[in-house]
Formats: sequence, structure tokens, C-alpha cells
Amino acid sequence: MKRSLLLHALSVNDRMLEPNDLPLHGRVWAYAKEEVGHEAFVGHCLTLLSLLGMQASDISWQKDIMAFDAEGEGGTYTVVISLADDSLASQHYYFLGLWKTQGAESSFRSSEPLPTDADLLRADLQFDVLFANAPFQIAEYSRMLDGELFGEYLYDGNYSLVSNANLVSNDYARFVIAPKNAASAFPRAEVRHVLYSLRNLMALTAAAIRIHKRVWASDDEITLYRNVMALMRKSRLRDIKAGEWDELVRDNGSALLQAAEFEALQAKVHAQVEGLQALFDSILSELHSTRLTGMAPLWSRLQLPFEHTAALLHDRKAMLRRSEKQAELLLQVLHSRMLAGQQRMLSTLLDKN
Repeated sequence: MKRSLLLHALSVNDRMLEPNDLPLHGRVWAYAKEEVGHEAFVGHCLTLLSLLGMQASDISWQKDIMAFDAEGEGGTYTVVISLADDSLASQHYYFLGLWKTQGAESSFRSSEPLPTDADLLRADLQFDVLFANAPFQIAEYSRMLDGELFGEYLYDGNYSLVSNANLVSNDYARFVIAPKNAASAFPRAEVRHVLYSLRNLMALTAAAIRIHKRVWASDDEITLYRNVMALMRKSRLRDIKAGEWDELVRDNGSALLQAAEFEALQAKVHAQVEGLQALFDSILSELHSTRLTGMAPLWSRLQLPFEHTAALLHDRKAMLRRSEKQAELLLQVLHSRMLAGQQRMLSTLLDKN
């Protein structure tokens, strides 16, 4: 592994939690910190491991990172729990990982969903990964992964990474990593770094999906536009009472203020998406990735949520600008009509005199 500055990590020594013995099968879950509290996540880990038949006596309420071996129904597992680690993805998520070395390939093929229990939290993101110690043929990847396959070479072609990831419509993905050529030994630092990077890439993509869902669910811009258009229609009425002029001016002023507030919030969200994208790109640069022949590229697939979120924010920004423009035009119309009304009033008074 080439020693380089890991831009997505804050520490040089304790940055990676993943095991490095091959073959290795792991399942990782991420839980959004903005929705799940510290105590709720720890309680969830205790419940889940208990349902899987594992003793969780090593889990502490005070530790930020926990890693221990536990006996389960399928053998011995390495449990990794992170409430706060050195990855920048840790700003957004708690992580839980279960890793198995013995019979890793068979356990990957027969992976089952989480147990169903009322006390279990719903993961914001989950994925399975098999890191093999021997190369695979395309047909073997197809047997292990359902759906369309996407792939990349890592470390200048030393490893193949293949996945069925489709996070746009599903928050669950599977990955298979295998050496390009058969070898008896692997750089353990590379194994751990690949798995660590994959966890961070998935978390950053999931964070972008969360932003997209939040923006999509919000109707602030649409409501504002409808309100401004309603004010515009009302201003075109032939007879408007004196009190209604004042109300129209106040409502139009409020619409302009709201548009400015929404634009400021939207600029902040757009900066968040750009920051996530920049971190994603920095991680890719460390993996020295190249195109895997015969498969659609994986990284562009995982970057779709960034593109969709940016496009959605662009559409909402355009709607805000239309609302702002309409409100500015309405202000001119109101001013002109009020001046015209005053002129008529003065003319009437002069005629009477």
C-alpha cells in the first residue's frame, strides 16, 4: 500500500476498525446520528446481538469504539461498534459491523436479513462485503450477486471490486473484493484500507440520499410560489378595499423575506452536498482505482445520489427565483395601482370642490 495522506481520516494510527484476515465476510450497518441517540444505538446493538445468539458483555456505554469476538450460531464473529471514530463519515453515522473469517464465502452466499424485532432500529444503510483470498471469474460474481454488476480495479489493478449496488432505489448493497491474481500473501494494510474506504464511501453516499429525501419531502418552495401567484391574482381584481391594499403589501413583503431565507438555507445544503462529494473524491484518489473491463463503472453508480441531489436543489433554486421575481413585480404593480388610486381620489375631491 502506498503511504499517502488519508484526507478522509483525522488520525494516522487508529483510523481503521475493519479486520484484515482473509477470506473475510462482513455486514455493516449505519445509523444516522440526527435520528438516533447514543443510548438508543447502544441498546440496539445489545438487542441485535442477543437475537443473533451472541453475548455482548464487552459493550460499554462509555466507550466510543468497541471491537471483540463473540460466539454466534454461525461460529465466531468479530463485532465492531463505532459511536465516534476517526473517519469523517462518523460525523453522520454510528456503525455496527459483524465480521467472519471461517467459511466466509459460504456465509456470504447465504446471508439473511436482520431478525425482525420491535426494539430494533432501522438502519439508514447496510451492506455485505466478501473479501476473498483468490480471484473469481465473471460467472462466479454473477452467482454471488443478483442484478446488474458494476466493478472497478483497486490499487492499480491488484484487486477487483464488484457490486450490485443500486442505492437510488435500495439502501442495501453487496460487494465482492478479490485479488486479480492468485497469491499466498496480501498486504494487510491494503485489506483494511479498502474495507475502511468502502464503509466511508457508502456512508457519504447515504448522507447524500438523506439530504435528497429531506429536500424532496419539503414543500416550502412550492408553497411560497403558490402564495405569490395567489397574491398576484388578487392584485388584478378591479375593486380592492383600502384595508386589502395594506394586507397585500404585507403579504408580499413576507414572501420576499421567506424567499431570501429559503435561498440562504438552500445555499447551506448545497455546500453540504459539495463537501460530501469532495470527501468521496478524495477517498477514490487513495484507492488508485481504474476501470474494470467488461462491467459498468461502480463509482459513477455510487455518485448518482450526489448528482440527483444537486439537480433537485437546482430545480428548487429556480422555483425560488421565480417566486422572488414575481413578488418583486407584484410590488411594482401594487405601488402603481396605489398611486393610481390616490390620483383618482384627488381628482374626485377636486371635482367636488
